[in-house]
Amino acid sequence: MKSETLDKVISENHTIKILAERSGLLLSLTTKTYSYLVFLSKPFVGVRRIVTKDRIVAKAGYDIPRVLKLIDEVYGSEGPGRERGKRS
Repeated sequence: MKSETLDKVISENHTIKILAERSGLLLSLTTKTYSYLVFLSKPFVGVRRIVTKDRIVAKAGYDIPRVLKLIDEVYGSEGPGRERGKRS
């Protein structure tokens, strides 16, 4: 069985989280209410805001394209989570 986090670097502390994987880099600044996700990746470069308790990154298996897809499903592609950025 292949691990979801194989070939990925995950670093976490209470407020800043870093995910580095094949499709790019994801930095997260987490507060009690919101997480601000900074994407520097092939599918998207930009910032998205999500509700911290939604745990979207973990639910997406720490996979950047799946994180983006899940954010769009939960918040909508033009919803309140969209701060700025451009999809490639």
